[in-house]
Amino acid sequence: MMKTKRIALSALLSLGLVACGPMEEPESTFEAQDSQELEAGCTSLGTGITTHACAHAGNPTDHVAITASATRTTSAPAISTKHKAYDLALPSGAEGSVTYVPATTGSYAFYRTQSVPITVVNGSTSATVASALTHAVSASGCSLVSVSVYDLTAGTTYIVATGPATGNAITVVPEFLNDTRTRYYQDADGDGYGNNTTSVLTACTPPSGYTTQRFDCNDTPGSGASVNPGAAEICGNGIDDNCDGSQC
Repeated sequence: MMKTKRIALSALLSLGLVACGPMEEPESTFEAQDSQELEAGCTSLGTGITTHACAHAGNPTDHVAITASATRTTSAPAISTKHKAYDLALPSGAEGSVTYVPATTGSYAFYRTQSVPITVVNGSTSATVASALTHAVSASGCSLVSVSVYDLTAGTTYIVATGPATGNAITVVPEFLNDTRTRYYQDADGDGYGNNTTSVLTACTPPSGYTTQRFDCNDTPGSGASVNPGAAEICGNGIDDNCDGSQC
């Protein structure tokens, strides 16, 4: 009797799974899915998150003046509020410290107006957090020149020490990578339009051969380059040249 019940229950569960439809395929390994660490393959941050950080750096209403602590301490002033550019006054000729408490576990970028040393320390363990990525920033009209990315844990108080800096002052713009991600589509034929089926969502520079434009109905390398949403429709050739779903 018990065996019969188990078989019936198994059949019922199977029917339930069928009714729910097929399971979704896993996303690309490059894709950041509210990740807890910087995704593999990320060698630089993309234009989307950098443009966002530059917008805060260039907006006077987003700036917050902070006097940094002369010592690395968890009681240092905080720079945890989102969408702000923090103008840090540093001790003369020395580094200064502030604190950062992430609301969500993941990767955080600290953009800076000077290429000076930056160190992130776990306030609970005193362990130095290794930078997952550091590189120069070059964006037209933007005062930010350097960025470092760290994988941080939600609710932990981190000490962010930076400097010394020219003028004993530096502006820091913190950004959570998952807040500013861009969807890129694979463009196998190189015509500037990607197919809808293969994409990545990331704050990093996308892999080679990806674009933000999509709806390419023929992304075949070589033969598909003349077929895309930006192409002119040629009547009578039996091809949907502009991918609008019809032929003239």
